[in-house]
Amino acid sequence: MVELTKVNNENWSKQSTEIRWVERDIDGMVIEIYKENPKIGYTLVLNPYDNQYQTKPITEIIASTDKIIHFKTEDEEYKLYLTKYFKEIYEKLKD
Repeated sequence: MVELTKVNNENWSKQSTEIRWVERDIDGMVIEIYKENPKIGYTLVLNPYDNQYQTKPITEIIASTDKIIHFKTEDEEYKLYLTKYFKEIYEKLKD
């Protein structure tokens, strides 16, 4: 289970068992779909097969580890915790 949070809104979060990183062309058509390795320009899709949530394209990747992917889009900043367990540990280490 992963958890996506918005950095500037502590009350907002989405959980998912599946994520996909979607590469699109300039017209928005899907070029390729990946299970890992996000890149600038890709969108994140949570629950790609049911009750989908999708971000706008990534404009900056601030951090990318095996525990968290911290990134920005044109209007939001997100942290994707790769398991909910890691979110709890990560937040404790920050304090």
